[in-house]
Amino acid sequence: MAKDKKKKSIFKRWWFWVLVIIVIIAIATGGGESDDTQTTSNNKEGKQTESSSNKTSDSKSTKEVSSFGMNEEVKVGKMTYKVTNKTTADQVGPSVMPEKANQKYVVLELSIKNGGEDAVTVDSTFFKLKRAGKTYEADAMASMSANQDESGNITNSFFAQGLNPDSEMSGKVVFDVAPEVANASDLQLQVQTGAFGTQTELINLK
Repeated sequence: MAKDKKKKSIFKRWWFWVLVIIVIIAIATGGGESDDTQTTSNNKEGKQTESSSNKTSDSKSTKEVSSFGMNEEVKVGKMTYKVTNKTTADQVGPSVMPEKANQKYVVLELSIKNGGEDAVTVDSTFFKLKRAGKTYEADAMASMSANQDESGNITNSFFAQGLNPDSEMSGKVVFDVAPEVANASDLQLQVQTGAFGTQTELINLK
């Protein structure tokens, strides 16, 4: 009975309840700090992600801007390109057997020079038309036809054609696109170093 009285009397002491309150406050405060730390960490991660996203966006927009124009020599790696003329047409090639556009042809006259040490196989896939974030592939058959004369002879077809070092070739590359695209004032031509396009540049077609 004496022992039971002693145990009960502990709960009646004021300092016991003060100690209990201190422990509760300490636990509550510790939890709050953890939550605050986690919130701060999440905010930092969010800002870093946003910053990274902005940098990627800036990089993309910078790549779409070109300082090169028509009749300018543009070096891409060891290749040099120059676009000399841009026209639109409904058909290309000899009058006897022309190649007709599904919509509207954009016909580009250009020259290429190989400044490297080895021969390069030039193809119409070297060229892509760009506008408003969209990419248009060259029409290989129309490009070949556009480089035919009235007798049917083809010169510089841009179809798997070899170009030796220090040599230059010129010809036409054709794109079959919608009329509104063909007549747009913000078209760009993407040119590249080779079949894999490890290096590219953009030329404003105006």
